[in-house]
Amino acid sequence: MYDNLEKVIDIYEYRLPDGFIPIADDPAGNAICLDTKVPYMGNIYFWDHEQEPEDPDDMSNVYFLANDINEFIENLYEDVEE
Repeated sequence: MYDNLEKVIDIYEYRLPDGFIPIADDPAGNAICLDTKVPYMGNIYFWDHEQEPEDPDDMSNVYFLANDINEFIENLYEDVEE
């Protein structure tokens, strides 16, 4: 789905909170988003489409994942002590 970012942004334009850009999705149709607005610029969030409110700026279905993309990627791996 994310092979055309412009198309994806158009799909989510009126569904995501202002300033959120979808950067990935999961098999259930939820979005992983990057916040582009200060003071949370760069933060990564999970957007749950099952709980989507009518007002896109109602963030009751948005969950914080990481402070930036690097932290998000690091959190994808389990730190296994040898």
